[in-house]
Amino acid sequence: MADLRADVANALYWDLAIPRYRVTAEVDRDLVTLRGVVERAYQRSCAEADVRRVPGVIGVRNEIAVRAAQDLSQPTVPA
Repeated sequence: MADLRADVANALYWDLAIPRYRVTAEVDRDLVTLRGVVERAYQRSCAEADVRRVPGVIGVRNEIAVRAAQDLSQPTVPA
């Protein structure tokens, strides 16, 4: 399983479309859960596609949120 974690992390790291340190992957057996926040929908799709191509991954749960750049810089505390 450690190799699968490394393979998933490597696939996400080398895709330049995915902002580093904004997407995390949790591996539970052969299922991967993606979490994080990106600015564009294609980044969310790319992350999922990259992980699905990793040998040994059976399923992917994509919980990555898409928010515009200005939303990422705004505090999340209500006024």
